[in-house]
Amino acid sequence: MDNKNVLVTGCAGFIGSHMVDLLLQKNYNVVGVDCFTYAANKSNLESAILDDRFKLHILDICDTESIESICIKNDIGWIINFAAESHVDNSINDVDPFIHSNIQGTISLLNVCRTLGTKILHISTDEVYGSTNEGSFVETDRLNPRNPYSSSKAAAEHFVASYHNTYGITYKMVRMSNNFGPRQHSEKLIPTVVRSIASSCGIPVYGDGKNVRDWFYVKDCVGMVLDVLTKGVENETYNLTHCNEMKNISVITMICEIMKADPSKAITFVKDRPGHDFRYSISNSKVKKIGISNPTDFYEALFDTVSSLNKSKEKS
Repeated sequence: MDNKNVLVTGCAGFIGSHMVDLLLQKNYNVVGVDCFTYAANKSNLESAILDDRFKLHILDICDTESIESICIKNDIGWIINFAAESHVDNSINDVDPFIHSNIQGTISLLNVCRTLGTKILHISTDEVYGSTNEGSFVETDRLNPRNPYSSSKAAAEHFVASYHNTYGITYKMVRMSNNFGPRQHSEKLIPTVVRSIASSCGIPVYGDGKNVRDWFYVKDCVGMVLDVLTKGVENETYNLTHCNEMKNISVITMICEIMKADPSKAITFVKDRPGHDFRYSISNSKVKKIGISNPTDFYEALFDTVSSLNKSKEKS
């Protein structure tokens, strides 16, 4: 990449902030954009804000004119779009914020790319494929989103592809598996488990807890995003995962072990949520062809996550 000026949307969120840190470590000039909804946190950018190569703009990505102005002023080569509403339960309760951020926001960025010739790396999710009891999805498989959140992400993907086909914009797209790690928002599973154990409340577990997710450490994930940015083929889509599938109940039990809690006493099984997908599974054969790093040991990554979330709780 000749142009090392990038714009990261959703920069104050969980994964976006880790992406900012990695890009700065790799000597990129980073412009961050975030409208600071409930899931963003300025403390996630604690180290980035001290770096002269980072600029922060508090802005909604639907403000196309302002995004365009920022791209021109900073000679942005790539927009990396992490900005999204991402919690399934929230999408079931109210879909409107998901349409605004995930669909309209993506279209706004695509219009900037269309006008300026800026390229976009769009961040999507393995949930767009839907659930499968066996086998793993590859990038050419049919999308079958099964909740409002994943439907909004699938719609955004279609707009990215259609803008390439219609207007000639250049993109790369990634579908990543279930991230976890430091800075993850409290509404997600692992932070909920840690908080519940620390406060001696019952850990709420949907159904029987046997739903399977592909657990992807956030620092490994952003490293793979950078691999796609620097080495991936333009106008292609890549699944991002280290293929670490585990049942929710298994992960919860491991957290109990780390925090010295008795799972039989700490876990409370609750009514399953509507449309709860049983298993997500994607193949990483395509991204491995461009070269990726080995994964962090899962227990080590989980221990780091639990320790970090406990420290954050003590500060608050």
